[in-house]
Amino acid sequence: MKLPSLPIRIVAAAVVLTLALIGVVVREGLARQEGQQVVLAITGYDPRELLTGHYVRFQFRSEFPTGTPCPPGHGGYSRRPDAWVALTPAGDHHVAAGAALSREAARKLGAIVVRGDIDCLARQAPDTTWVILNLGPERMHTDQAQAEAIEKVLLATRDGAATAKAVVSIGRDGKARLKGLIVGGKLFDLDWF
Repeated sequence: MKLPSLPIRIVAAAVVLTLALIGVVVREGLARQEGQQVVLAITGYDPRELLTGHYVRFQFRSEFPTGTPCPPGHGGYSRRPDAWVALTPAGDHHVAAGAALSREAARKLGAIVVRGDIDCLARQAPDTTWVILNLGPERMHTDQAQAEAIEKVLLATRDGAATAKAVVSIGRDGKARLKGLIVGGKLFDLDWF
């Protein structure tokens, strides 16, 4: 049996890899489309990296007045793959209701659950409690002009001067997938198709 020539094998491998990549993109797009949509508060995050490309970094963070109790389970499941966060509505967005080590235990804290964990920080000045969600997505790739405009508003959110939100889809698998950002009242979505 004679093997096909090298160029044919290279082309065949390229076709198989391209089809696999297209399959992953389509599968993630469908999961994003079919998931339960929630809106979460975000703030700008300045990692001070060089050559970061054209994307915006953010952090899921809600601010509450000092004395607000931290959600149950905060800090106890840091970066564990089996941790779940329960979300509850709070006006026009959702906030963390608590964290647990199983989907069922998290559902007792809130109706919407997502894989991730919670950090809670109390600051004396400016008298706030920060609840930070670690859900996975933390950046949005976009063109340079949009990235710079979004980043300018997001960096202002660190001082409480503006608000921004992320639109997130939570799939059946519990994974959070970013759908877009609402910054300065404008929606920047991930509509690739």
